[in-house]
Amino acid sequence: MKESQSWGALFDLDGVLIDSPDVHARAWARVFRPYNIVLPPERLHREEGRKSLDIAHGIVSEYDLDLDDDTLNKLIETKRRIYRDNAPHGLRKDARYAVQMLKSIGWILGLVSGSVRENIETALSEPELDLFDIIIAAENYTRSKPDPEPYLTACNKAGLAPTHCVAIENAPLGISSARTAGMKVVALTSTLRRSELRDADDVIDDLTKLPRLLELYKKGN
Repeated sequence: MKESQSWGALFDLDGVLIDSPDVHARAWARVFRPYNIVLPPERLHREEGRKSLDIAHGIVSEYDLDLDDDTLNKLIETKRRIYRDNAPHGLRKDARYAVQMLKSIGWILGLVSGSVRENIETALSEPELDLFDIIIAAENYTRSKPDPEPYLTACNKAGLAPTHCVAIENAPLGISSARTAGMKVVALTSTLRRSELRDADDVIDDLTKLPRLLELYKKGN
């Protein structure tokens, strides 16, 4: 069978398509405040890409908290509710430009997130969701970023080889996930410094530069 010549652009959600990392960070800080824990935003930004349960387990372990599974699950649901009550609505302006431009020139578009589907649908409208050919939420895989499973799941669903896909990320765990999957990665400096994104193939400050950059990748393949 002839290999598809199509290319895919696979976008992380939080901090790439929408301005949400600080909303997530404040929600996590709020639910753990009763345990006298202070969680700096930067610490949570570096956790971007993990499922909520993995993030919560990490915090519980780090601070040696004695929480049973029922308590932990209730805490996570409270965090998600706080997030949805405060979530940004709509694509970032530069993200909308990049997504629409790439779609117009034939790229297959995917959204690959550590968030549950309900959170995604809270932040993006139905027309915005329809811009993406595939959407991979936390419910669609077992092992979260930095494991390659989220991106490999997306490639499989899109019918594309990882070598014909580029991930757009803003955090080290997502960069590691995509690179381990065999993809090129473009990192966006929306939440972390360039030095923390150095494992990406390229680092950009806004997504208006993305379509031209991805076309260069495609031509250089």
